[in-house]
Amino acid sequence: MINPSPFHSETSRKPTATEELLVQSFAKLHRAALGIAFGVLTGLVILAATVILIIKDGTQVGPNLSLLSQYFIGYSVTWPGSLIGLVYGFAFGFIGGWLIAFLRNSLISAYLEVIKLKARFSHLADPFD
Repeated sequence: MINPSPFHSETSRKPTATEELLVQSFAKLHRAALGIAFGVLTGLVILAATVILIIKDGTQVGPNLSLLSQYFIGYSVTWPGSLIGLVYGFAFGFIGGWLIAFLRNSLISAYLEVIKLKARFSHLADPFD
């Protein structure tokens, strides 16, 4: 059986508190989970903003929010438009959250590789050791 933890080797030593903290700090973000969270939040914000403007019902309903129809085809400040905004908000929020997680994971992985490389070659820096 292969153990996924990098701290369990043949000696089976227990990781120190510092090592556990580092593993938790640099843990990868789940791209789909962050995408879903951002998508739900963005969709609900657009839905809520649209519903609030519909309920207020003034002479000109939501002139600023209606500008979303320039980006979201079929969106308007109406009840059906609020559902369309929910779907578009979820889609764009999902893509944004997924990209954030992907970029963060990529940058952390690159950073850790640089640290490992520096550690491997650190003994070359001082020729008098």
